[in-house]
Amino acid sequence: METWLKISLLLCIFGAVKEFRPSEPFITPYLLGEWKNFTEEQVNQEIFPVGTYTYLAALVVVFLVTDLLRYKPVIIIDGLFAVATWSLLIWGKDVLAMQILEIFYGFFMAAEVAYYTYIYAQVDREHYQKVTSHTRTAYLFGRAMSGIVSQILVSTGTMDYHQLNYISLTSVSFATIWAFFLPSVRHSIYFYRENNNQTGIPLTNSSDVKDTYSSSDAHYENKIGFVTRWKNAHHYLWRDFKIAYTNLYVLKWSLWWALATCGFLQCLNYIQLIWQSIMVSNNQNINRELYNGAVEALYTLIGAGASLGLGWLRLNWQVLGDATMAVCSIIEGLLIIYSALTNSMMAAYICYILFGVIYHTMITVANAEVAKHLSEDSYGLIFGINTFIALALQSTLTLIVVSEAGLGLEIHPQVRGSYLMSFINIYLV
Repeated sequence: METWLKISLLLCIFGAVKEFRPSEPFITPYLLGEWKNFTEEQVNQEIFPVGTYTYLAALVVVFLVTDLLRYKPVIIIDGLFAVATWSLLIWGKDVLAMQILEIFYGFFMAAEVAYYTYIYAQVDREHYQKVTSHTRTAYLFGRAMSGIVSQILVSTGTMDYHQLNYISLTSVSFATIWAFFLPSVRHSIYFYRENNNQTGIPLTNSSDVKDTYSSSDAHYENKIGFVTRWKNAHHYLWRDFKIAYTNLYVLKWSLWWALATCGFLQCLNYIQLIWQSIMVSNNQNINRELYNGAVEALYTLIGAGASLGLGWLRLNWQVLGDATMAVCSIIEGLLIIYSALTNSMMAAYICYILFGVIYHTMITVANAEVAKHLSEDSYGLIFGINTFIALALQSTLTLIVVSEAGLGLEIHPQVRGSYLMSFINIYLV
């Protein structure tokens, strides 16, 4: 087996196992149920927002630390954050424990940047497209299997929501152990470039940099290397940022991406509270009649298929992009607003599936269109900045519509108000 393929396989196993967390589709009914007995207001206003704020605060730091530490240590730490999260979810008792859990979960989500960028520092550019496909497929496979297994276990009465957390804990623990077997990375994108300038003089093009020193200079490099790397990293970071965001086409798709992701994350965080309230209003048995796992699996699989299908289509997005973004934004907004108004669980589920499929399909297009106009070395930086903007918007939205310091809205008007972000997207086109 070729080295690049072996490394890709090792990383994909980590990604698939890490995403196999059957308790996630039922996290809200678990927190509201007999095991924790939190109120809807506590979950909505005191617990979930902590994860949102932490994710935002951690993302920039984690991105730089990931590159500085050369990926593998951060991947291992990512697993440890997950272990801490699910340990607290099982044994934590009060709101404070859940808030600490959300802090760990925020760092866990932020540290996933190491998983998505590790492979680019390990394989040659000729394999980028293949390994990107591998890692994305592994991620989707793990999430889909998580939803399927959780739904089967819950629907058959084999396990309850609490017991599902033990499977999640076992899975993330195994993933953490597996991460130790990943090969270490010699080079990184910004701090440890393959062709690094040892003088610290800014260079306009990474291809201009040559290895002009021999192995006998290693001791000298160790003495001055840290300061030099910081100078070069700053130069390359600023250069890639400026080149990307002065391109109006990249800027337009990036803004749409950030706004769409903001709406998606906000929906993802609070949609289970909508479903819970529908079940309660209909006096239904929430222990046996929730199909959250099946819904998560279904939209993941359909979204993956739609994203894969786009790879075979040859569409001119420079012509079709504006109209498509506008139409998809309108449809997504209407779907979420309707799901917050309906008392039909089936209608709410269908709206969420359609919403998820549209988002994942269009975000795949956005990723591809942005990537086409970037140098390969700057993928991680620009994608990370776009995610940061999305999280900043989400945190602002959470602060305004969710927290007691803001409007403190109940869950139905909160989701309707939050997803007006979809309609803001229309004005970008």
